[in-house]
Amino acid sequence: MTTFIVFPVAIHLLILPFVGVFFSVLFYEGRYDLYKFFSYTLANDLYKLVIVYTSFVLGYKYFSNSTRNINIKEIKPTLDTIVINNGKENTIVCVEDIVLITSATPYILIHLDNKQYLHSETLKSICSVLDNNVFIRVHKSTVVNISKVRSFKSRLNGDYDLQLLNGELTRLSRTYVAAFKKHFKESPQVNI
Repeated sequence: MTTFIVFPVAIHLLILPFVGVFFSVLFYEGRYDLYKFFSYTLANDLYKLVIVYTSFVLGYKYFSNSTRNINIKEIKPTLDTIVINNGKENTIVCVEDIVLITSATPYILIHLDNKQYLHSETLKSICSVLDNNVFIRVHKSTVVNISKVRSFKSRLNGDYDLQLLNGELTRLSRTYVAAFKKHFKESPQVNI
């Protein structure tokens, strides 16, 4: 940090006398001496230069640190399992086994390859804890596991049909097509 203060002060002390002499020759009849400029600046302005350059360095350091802290994203912990509570029964489901989640207000329906579970949570709240790079919203009431999508086919009206690995078909609404296609291209797909 001191080099960012000392170096600019030294440059300033060396350049200012030359600039002063140049302008004195250019605009005034008499020429001021280089040594007089240097000694005057060193004697009268050294503390001012140190204060000014220190302020710039400290201000830059303060504002760059505060800006950096704002841009740091919070990393969501990955969720491995979900405890599905349906009345008296609680079942632990591995998140990677979930094919899709549909809304069944005020509950959600969690679809696995061969079974479905009714869960007492909202679609919005479960999406807030799931990885949004894996679970993609495809409809206002449906979220799919992108790794469980085999293919998609246009309905010729802006909507698409998604073919899932377990054989199910679900609708991809035109509102979510762009985000889905981006994630579909980036995710590794299972070939069967």
